[in-house]
Amino acid sequence: MKGRHAFCPKSGAQLSDEVHYDETGRALRHGVGDDHAAKTQPNGELTNGALRSSKVAIFNYFRRCHQRHRDADSSLYPKAAIALSRLKRAASGDVAWDMYVWLALGERLDQRGFDVHWMNAHVELRCPRCGGRLKFEEVADDGVVATCGTDCTNDDGDHLDEIRQTVVDLYEGAFGTDARDVPMTDELTLL
Repeated sequence: MKGRHAFCPKSGAQLSDEVHYDETGRALRHGVGDDHAAKTQPNGELTNGALRSSKVAIFNYFRRCHQRHRDADSSLYPKAAIALSRLKRAASGDVAWDMYVWLALGERLDQRGFDVHWMNAHVELRCPRCGGRLKFEEVADDGVVATCGTDCTNDDGDHLDEIRQTVVDLYEGAFGTDARDVPMTDELTLL
């Protein structure tokens, strides 16, 4: 992921507070290890995160975030790992972005009876067109619209429906053997 939830896209390691600058002056950070024995240790690569991360990186980030809110759960982690494998296999192109995989993972775990509301605190929605930050605005009917911070489409359009539909499509591609199991866009737990 990128932004305030950025992590190493290869290992899932947290990124340092210390900033390093490359030859072009870009500010980059390096991964730092944690105490978990199965953790893939960072290799010293400089990064600011990525829109697409490895399955291992997302799982390590998931486990670390979960343990900030709950005790370790030996029944949750294997189910999350299997779901991530299926999601990553079904995802391609922009659909493979971490935010879509994260949100679809939350839906799958919710369908399996796990509490996933904590996951909202660990994802930053991005513009589905350019990957930039979104601006959120409340509207009169207690709804929220999300527009691209750079207005990449020059229309100030709301991108939440597009994000919801992509999450549902990814979910269906990974788990959709039974149509009753696929959530509708207005039924998503995390959006």
